[in-house]
Amino acid sequence: MLQHARALRGLGVDATVHSPDSCPNWFDGADTLYRQVGALDRRSLPGVEVAVGTLAPTVAPAIEVAGRLACHLCQGYEPGHETLTVAEREGMRAAYELPARKLVVSPHLARTIHDRHGVVAEWIPQPFEPDLFRPPPRERIDDGRLRVLVTGHWALEVKGVAWCLRALRPLFERSGHRLDLVRLSLDADAAELAFWPEAERHRHVPPAEVPALIQGVDLCIGPSSPLEGFGLLALEAMGCARPCVLTDIPSHRDLDPEDRASIKVPFGDAEALRGAVEHLWRDRDLRRRLGLAGRAIAETYTERRTGEALLRAFGDDLEGGPQVAAR
Repeated sequence: MLQHARALRGLGVDATVHSPDSCPNWFDGADTLYRQVGALDRRSLPGVEVAVGTLAPTVAPAIEVAGRLACHLCQGYEPGHETLTVAEREGMRAAYELPARKLVVSPHLARTIHDRHGVVAEWIPQPFEPDLFRPPPRERIDDGRLRVLVTGHWALEVKGVAWCLRALRPLFERSGHRLDLVRLSLDADAAELAFWPEAERHRHVPPAEVPALIQGVDLCIGPSSPLEGFGLLALEAMGCARPCVLTDIPSHRDLDPEDRASIKVPFGDAEALRGAVEHLWRDRDLRRRLGLAGRAIAETYTERRTGEALLRAFGDDLEGGPQVAAR
């Protein structure tokens, strides 16, 4: 959201991000874009011409304070999560029925919203930071080992980490422990620690340090379920010219429809995942070609493209001194 605000400001829009959370100081220039508020309600939020709610519960507050236009930015279709209670699912679904213009971070979400709610949604491409996520200055020396990055929480089904690690473990054993699992997550469950104690783990890593982690591996795996809204890891890995093994799900197909930068496998297919990893382990040249193609894809996801897509979605509602707030 901070990138969205920065992109809009680059196009002359007075855009700010509002949240009850403290200012995210890890984002360069956040203090100029960010406003901490006591709550997401009419008393705490400013009146603006355009307001964008970024999660289902924030859509109603956006409608309350928007002078001309309220938008709902869908980053993943929340009512589809099976872990929700019936009441939670109905509450999430109700947010999509509110009178707010629908924006989505991936084309497949536009199809989902149209199929389930009968409304048209505008695609807002994810902004990408090419100067942070870039190819390493030199490739790692081929020592016969394979460093593989998997991100996300073990117990969060949408990320698919548990089935991915269970699929990779036999390959780790057969290779004589020459497959180095690199994990990036906020924390590690006891179940994961017991299952793969040898993994190289990075927890609570500052965002500015994530690019170096990606640059230091040979390939990245995105094992997400079809509920994944957008393959952010895949985009960042492509920016670093890392080849990817991705699940064949809508968000990954939208990102790399021609399989130029990735090998795709069915979600939950352990044998296919191991086969793809072994293929890339053997073929260093293929890893290089996929990585170069990935960088070319990532470079199209510019902040300016994001800002221009937002302006098109807002249409004429920004005429006369544009002000936008996201929450």
